[in-house]
Amino acid sequence: MSNQAEIISRLGNLQGQIWQTISQAVTEAAGEAVNFANPLTVQTYADDLIAEISAPMVVIQFSFADQPDNSQILLINQETFANLVMVLKNDVIEEVDDALVNDHRMVLEAMVNGICLAVGNAKNHVCVANELNVKYQIFTFPPNLQRADWLGRVQVAMSCDDLSGTMIWLMDPQSAAYIASLDYADESQDTPFLQLQNGLDPYATDEGNGLNLLYDVPLEISVELGRVKMMVRDVLGLGTGAIIEIDKAAGEPVDVMVNGRLVARGEVVVIEDNFGVRITEIVQQERPRVGEAA
Repeated sequence: MSNQAEIISRLGNLQGQIWQTISQAVTEAAGEAVNFANPLTVQTYADDLIAEISAPMVVIQFSFADQPDNSQILLINQETFANLVMVLKNDVIEEVDDALVNDHRMVLEAMVNGICLAVGNAKNHVCVANELNVKYQIFTFPPNLQRADWLGRVQVAMSCDDLSGTMIWLMDPQSAAYIASLDYADESQDTPFLQLQNGLDPYATDEGNGLNLLYDVPLEISVELGRVKMMVRDVLGLGTGAIIEIDKAAGEPVDVMVNGRLVARGEVVVIEDNFGVRITEIVQQERPRVGEAA
């Protein structure tokens, strides 16, 4: 398995060709020569980026079809994007908003298409973007970047006519290793749940008596949004339309309980007409020894 330094080094060596391909793709989509140059590739951490992402910016989120759960991010600050649009439209831009971003979505998508083309060429494998999303907003880290031990960051200079600005490309270690054609194992994700999915019994003993004896036992799984303690008089006063404030802020992960015990946390998603939960964290808990109370 490759270490962080090796992945970042190999990733950096590929950036010249990647951004040359992106320049060609964006130039074709924009009808103007747009150049990306001098890419700087480093290892970084989510906490180190907070000051840079506090203002609204153009956020392009995507993943590779081979890695649908590993979101990558392109960030363009407001000033750089406004200057780019002014060059393309030959007009003064007074305000950046979602409508302006949507008007130039094709140019922004061309950046991702250029990445996919360049990575595919480097790997000799067709690379396709998955769930491409373009928004103007204050950036929040998707779950895979939130829980990553470290992030790959590429900062590149963007120029077009009199325009000069920068763009940032963020990715988790798995995406960085994929682009660099290296292997990376995230040991923090080697949980009992994933071991079971791979056909392993994480709790098997030397005598071979493990969880396989319990596979057909039904378990009740519930999702808990939050909790609150109330006085009896307050509960008796509840009626239709009453609002109960719980102990979690909007956007916080929900708790996934198995038989009343916390085992994971996740985010609420909508699947067609139903609600679901996407697991973002497995809660490790020490199992009681035989003879001890749970």
